[in-house]
Amino acid sequence: MPKKIDKEDLLADLRRVYQELDSPPSESQYDEHGQYSVSVIRNRFGKFTEGREAAGIPNPDMRGGNNQIPPEDLLDELQRLGKELEKTPTREEMEEQGAYAENPYRREFGSWSEALLAAGYSYDELNRPSTHVAKRVSVECTVCGKTQQRLQSDLAGKQNVFCSRDCLHTWRSEEFTGDSHPLTDRIEVECEWCGDTLDRKPSVVERRTYHFCCYDCMGEWRSEYRAGEDAPAWEGGGELYRGPNWLKQRKRAVERDNRTCQRCGCTEEDHFEKYGRELSVHHLTPVREFYREAGNEEPDFAEVNALENLVTLCVACHRKIEQLPVTPQFSQS
Repeated sequence: MPKKIDKEDLLADLRRVYQELDSPPSESQYDEHGQYSVSVIRNRFGKFTEGREAAGIPNPDMRGGNNQIPPEDLLDELQRLGKELEKTPTREEMEEQGAYAENPYRREFGSWSEALLAAGYSYDELNRPSTHVAKRVSVECTVCGKTQQRLQSDLAGKQNVFCSRDCLHTWRSEEFTGDSHPLTDRIEVECEWCGDTLDRKPSVVERRTYHFCCYDCMGEWRSEYRAGEDAPAWEGGGELYRGPNWLKQRKRAVERDNRTCQRCGCTEEDHFEKYGRELSVHHLTPVREFYREAGNEEPDFAEVNALENLVTLCVACHRKIEQLPVTPQFSQS
């Protein structure tokens, strides 16, 4: 029967690995560096973490590493040792003459070179000219003016830089208030029915073709321009549902055609004065043809409302075209 391993020997070996790694060992790390197996630690203490605690080893913090040494202390020690040596300290010199080992620096800053940069040493002072280090530049905080080293890649496209969240919040409270706040941006539009000026969010203006100041104006406008044969659901006139992309494609067609009737040249401004409504957008291949081909299925609205199937017309030309026996042909700009 194998001799049972003494508990104190297990604790001593846990402490040895801890000192060797300079951080609380994980199970995989102890498997690699420990004299015994992780299962032995678990069997004796119930859990590996409880064995580590029994050895007096602090548990890692939420970031996965020992956070006993503040980063400011690590940087102060780098600067102190550099002054003592009158040169940039190497990791070996820190191990031999400094207060800490290399691992806390690697854990906190990612690498020894990054720690040196954070301590204020320049690229030329890294003692390792062949080492690849992300390029940093000196920048000033927009609020307090404090100079700091930042990764050049992090500054791409940024007009303002802040040294802390406090400075960021201070800047936002001063710059993004009242009319300066991005959410207060507004675009002036006119009510389609009464002509009153309205302030609308840019996102609302982009989504909607028509704007109304109240439900009454919207109701009056619909009664005038969305009733009878002008109504989208009008069956007697052959109008069918044109799909969810219709309004967006309609707007694109009007803009493509320079807001002008492609048959007679009537402009949008003249059209409003004469008819009190927007220019019409005509389907060269009628919507009903797509429904007929689709049978019982829903037609492909991407084809129904394709720009090449749409043309901008005035009311008069639209009515004339609808009465023609053949598909009209005219140039589109």
